[in-house]
Amino acid sequence: MTERSIDIGLTRVETGDGAEIVYENVCTLDTEPELCFNYATTEELKNWGFSEGCFSCLLLDKEDVLIQVITTYQSREGANNAYNADADYLKKNGYGKPVKTKTIGESSILLKEKQSDGTTYNLLFLKNNVFAAVSAKYKKDKAENIEHITGIAEKIEGKIR
Repeated sequence: MTERSIDIGLTRVETGDGAEIVYENVCTLDTEPELCFNYATTEELKNWGFSEGCFSCLLLDKEDVLIQVITTYQSREGANNAYNADADYLKKNGYGKPVKTKTIGESSILLKEKQSDGTTYNLLFLKNNVFAAVSAKYKKDKAENIEHITGIAEKIEGKIR
């Protein structure tokens, strides 16, 4: 592994003014042997070579929520398997409709879902042996939201060697 997930996730300062960290966790299968995601079992994570995950939640301007999930794998193939499984899971389980935007990393997808209390975006991307997801729930649906979430993802991508 060339880098740690915790080093790739954005800090409050890197995220921008008005951001505060609400929650942060870093784990491996050694520290949390029962770890699994909606789209993957613990066994699948082991088979794909999961190395480490960094999960953080930030509150932006006291109203919008941003969640970063950065996972590193021993190989690009493992990260690709996780990326594809998550993208399929989100598309099949009502997490929104795909939105056309620029590609981030080697491959990316952005989904948008309007809800009664705001609009949620889920952006997934793959670069090298890293699979990253950024989810944002904005109280107000504005055109700048797509630029904001893609900008955040681009900052994360820039930290991946």
